[in-house]
Amino acid sequence: MSLFHSTVSRRQFMKALGLAGAGVGGAALVAPTFHDLDELSASGDSMQKHPWYVKERERLDPAVELDWDLMERYDRRYMGQCSNIRAKYYGKDYILKIGAASAALQAQRMKANTPGFGHKWEALRTGLSQANRWSVSFLGPEIDGKINVTTPESLGVPKWQGTPEENSKMMVAAIRLFGMAELGSNNLDSKWRTKLVAKNEKGSATGDKYIDTDPANVPDSAARPIVYEDVAEPYYTTTKWVIPNKDLNVLYLGGPEPRETDRTYPSRISKSNLVANSGTRNMAFYSTYQFMRALGYNMFGGTGHGTDCFQTPGVAVMTGKAENARMTNWVISAWGPRSTDLAQITDMPLAETHPIDAGKWKFCQTCGICADTCPSNSIPKLDFGPPTYEMPAINGKPDTQHATGRKVYYFNGSSCNNYSKEAIPGSGCSACAANCTFSTGEGAMVHEVLKSAIPTVGIFNPFLATMGRTFGYGAFKDPEEWWNSSLPQFGINSTFTALDGGYRK
Repeated sequence: MSLFHSTVSRRQFMKALGLAGAGVGGAALVAPTFHDLDELSASGDSMQKHPWYVKERERLDPAVELDWDLMERYDRRYMGQCSNIRAKYYGKDYILKIGAASAALQAQRMKANTPGFGHKWEALRTGLSQANRWSVSFLGPEIDGKINVTTPESLGVPKWQGTPEENSKMMVAAIRLFGMAELGSNNLDSKWRTKLVAKNEKGSATGDKYIDTDPANVPDSAARPIVYEDVAEPYYTTTKWVIPNKDLNVLYLGGPEPRETDRTYPSRISKSNLVANSGTRNMAFYSTYQFMRALGYNMFGGTGHGTDCFQTPGVAVMTGKAENARMTNWVISAWGPRSTDLAQITDMPLAETHPIDAGKWKFCQTCGICADTCPSNSIPKLDFGPPTYEMPAINGKPDTQHATGRKVYYFNGSSCNNYSKEAIPGSGCSACAANCTFSTGEGAMVHEVLKSAIPTVGIFNPFLATMGRTFGYGAFKDPEEWWNSSLPQFGINSTFTALDGGYRK
């Protein structure tokens, strides 16, 4: 539910900023000035060029402060989703109780035709669930335990050869046809291998089976370790994933998720990744994998939350597709806080992409609307103070849920997970994303103006954060509004990254 309302119009707001009535003023913030035709032509070299106000930073130097000496490979057995971790902070009996009551609560809401949870909503959620003939493995999509691919050999042609820049441009064109929008890449060097690759997969470590088990004693068969070996190709067993000690690249693929499904919070579709991941991401993963194998290159690492080799938001940040956010997820520069994405490893040569500063992280430090609207109080509010390397204790016990070495706001994943299970079972909460300032649309010029003002005129940030509340963006007052909304196919704006074909005017 939106907490704010105003009768101030967008035009009045623009006028207050001195940007209305004089188109040149607004345009000056939205687009740069080119001094000659060489500058103009050079600006179109990349299909993934950033808006003019986005600054590219040095390699592995994101806008958020890092202490590499503090950073270690993340152990997923300590995730806030794990029953044993949640029981550590909130008690075993409570965790088992809310888990056991979830299914009954959802059934009750459906039969009572509760807005957002009634029969048609359950049918909609059922329609979004997809079963594939293939299943995800560390090596790629498998059918009956086998990977079937077309290769250059079977096509009767040699392996594709291109420069890293040529390959990256080719991949961007392909992934956009497959359902993704942005591609990031980085060399999998020693810093990635020793700091950013996770220690293990999530596996079954999150379940109640291990609620009485110390995370360090969860067996390898439940959360397989990710290790390095002197081998030619990756492989896996029942107790490990193996990455070869050879030259490899990190590959990030991302695309927007439906924003309006978040805005139905609370409902059966109010977490957009539940909507997009079973369809868009799976299609893109399978197609990208088959494309790369047909060219003669490998792509591996599993896919899905906690079932790839990385904490995916970190890959988005490190490859220049996102910035950190107060809600501890990330804000994609092009489309906001919700992204359907993949983080893979490949042997294809690719041009590196570097971290960016679009002002999103700085803005988050002055905003706090996600924290104010979080129903479980899991996100630090403005009165918490500045970002910190120190993780606040939870009920008097050390917070062990997060990767170390980042100067950020550490949200409480356990309380977030508990609330979702207790209040909106089977759906997941999306209040933070639904109310995020960067979840607004692009139709009005004011939105593009403000995006450019945030990194270039930072003094406006507190004012702009307040105006985001004043305009009343956020969740629908009634989730039933979604059924009357005229939305694009798949619920997403697929023109975010389009520069050709007349899709954006």
